[in-house]
Amino acid sequence: MAVDADIDESVDLFGYDVTDLQSNVKVNAKSIEGTLKYISDYSSAYGTSEDNGNYLVIHAEVPDVEGVTYTVELVGGVHGPQTLDSDGICIIRITNKNSQTIKVVASKEGYTPVTRIFTLAGLTLLSE
Repeated sequence: MAVDADIDESVDLFGYDVTDLQSNVKVNAKSIEGTLKYISDYSSAYGTSEDNGNYLVIHAEVPDVEGVTYTVELVGGVHGPQTLDSDGICIIRITNKNSQTIKVVASKEGYTPVTRIFTLAGLTLLSE
């Protein structure tokens, strides 16, 4: 399973592009590092209680394998696992980089699911 932050700038992320949300984000084997910019109004993607803050954009895929389902969970967040659309892109609101982790699971019928967990301590969360 490949997890990365290589999202093309032309991809519409609910009115923003990836460079509006983050810079120099790199997904390592067990950690994610880089800078998450502060967004003051992301109501196009999130409800009013979560429409401002720092948002991480990642992408998951298993190259050359069809029929894989991906779920992403912000462990220590307020939502459970979320199933990704076919584009494999997920936008996650990070509130505590030291206590939260990201869990990505790739599953396909007949195969053992593959799970990867990423720490977030290497992120810089910019403020207003």
